[in-house]
Amino acid sequence: MDDGFYRAFEDRYRGSRELITERLKAYLPFLSPLKSLYQDHTILDLGCGRGEWLELLVAEGYAPTGVDLDEGMLEACQALNLPARNVDALTALKELPDNSLIAVTGFHIAEHIPFPVLQELVAEALRVLRPAGLLILETPNAESLVVGTNSFYLDPTHERPLPNLLLSFLAEHAGFAKSKIVRLQERAELRDDENNVGLWDVLSGTSPDYAVVGQKQALPEQLEAFNAVFDAAYGVSLDQLAVRYDQALERRLKGIEGGLATAREEFVTRDGLQDLMDRMQVHHAEQIALLQERFSETTEAQHQRFSEEAEALQLRFNAEVMAQQQRFNQSILSLQQHCSGLQTGMNNVQQSYSDAMAQTEQVRAELNASLGNAHHWYLRATAYEQQLQAVHSSTSWRVTAPLRALVKAMHWPFQSGKSAAGRTLRKVVPHARLWVGRRPAIHRPVIAFLDRNPRFTAKLRQLYQQAAHAEAVHNAADPQHGVIDHAPLTERGRHIERALMQAMTKDQN
Repeated sequence: MDDGFYRAFEDRYRGSRELITERLKAYLPFLSPLKSLYQDHTILDLGCGRGEWLELLVAEGYAPTGVDLDEGMLEACQALNLPARNVDALTALKELPDNSLIAVTGFHIAEHIPFPVLQELVAEALRVLRPAGLLILETPNAESLVVGTNSFYLDPTHERPLPNLLLSFLAEHAGFAKSKIVRLQERAELRDDENNVGLWDVLSGTSPDYAVVGQKQALPEQLEAFNAVFDAAYGVSLDQLAVRYDQALERRLKGIEGGLATAREEFVTRDGLQDLMDRMQVHHAEQIALLQERFSETTEAQHQRFSEEAEALQLRFNAEVMAQQQRFNQSILSLQQHCSGLQTGMNNVQQSYSDAMAQTEQVRAELNASLGNAHHWYLRATAYEQQLQAVHSSTSWRVTAPLRALVKAMHWPFQSGKSAAGRTLRKVVPHARLWVGRRPAIHRPVIAFLDRNPRFTAKLRQLYQQAAHAEAVHNAADPQHGVIDHAPLTERGRHIERALMQAMTKDQN
């Protein structure tokens, strides 16, 4: 069933909240004695619906809880902050401990569930009720011929009608000490035996709903407080209405027979009979004339109302057609504008995609060219480095090392200042140490000389440490140090490396 359907159905055919609340007040006298028996007044309402009974119980000082499976109904309860939750009625009863409630109520729930489930529900209600606790089940009254043959089947969720004798027997069979059939909704005048009833009163006069009130066994002094409400008579049954209708019909027939007898006695002569017939003829003529006049007036009034209603209906129809046409045109225009915007957006997206693809191809081409240039210069740098290493490893380089050192020494005196001489010594000392270390024949005499001259040795060691420190600082400050093989290079190697990097950068630009 669609969401909200059943609540809308109830709002139309069940009645207003005010009407239902007024009807439910009739059950309060059954609950009233329980307030003096127990301190807490917990009540469970099965199928609480829109919450009229919960709202009434809260106002009367009870502590009710409602359960229902229809979300639309629960929304009505939640809007009023009523204690209701979404759970099955039988499950809610089984969750409760024994002797925990003073009452279990269910208004128009019994006809919605299969009979075996109803039997189990009544048995569970008996278990959770305290002594003298009440079970109240209200359901459509199949005793009313209109309800039993028509209005009961208006609700698509109804299973089958439940005669009051069946529901009352079900409560007694489950173990309830008392059960009472309560009819409360018939018209007040039908409860007066002196009022005559008609055929329609017999067909529909019985209360459209009835309730069975069952009471759990308790001590006699506890049950005594309920005697008044259980001994009272509630409503009028179908057989009572039928008997009253037969009695009224019989009284009317006797009156007609008495009138005919009087008429026969009064008009036994021919003159009297003729006078009666004349009077009847005049009376009939007057009645016919009056009927014709009333019929003409009624026909004219009906025709006038029909013309006015037809004209008003035509005006409303034309206005509705124009409004629908205007809304349709606005919808078409809005749809066209939306489609135009979508097409423009698609064109922009396609153009952006084309531009992005062109830029991507251009970047890819430039990247391939840059990678090719980088690889070319890397190969040239590798070849230069190999040539440099070959020169350093050659015999001529090692043989001419003393000559190079002698030439540098000859240029030393011509350097400007003491600091220039110190820088030159710091450059020469590390190379001299390496050169001597590679030649054992020269290394041993030099070591012996240094051992005999400790001051000179200390000075050379200081120059060597300064040269090593300066080299480390220079390498750290040089961003191109060790790019090719991540190893320290000589001054000439670094010069070659810088030239290669400059050439590569210029080519990329």
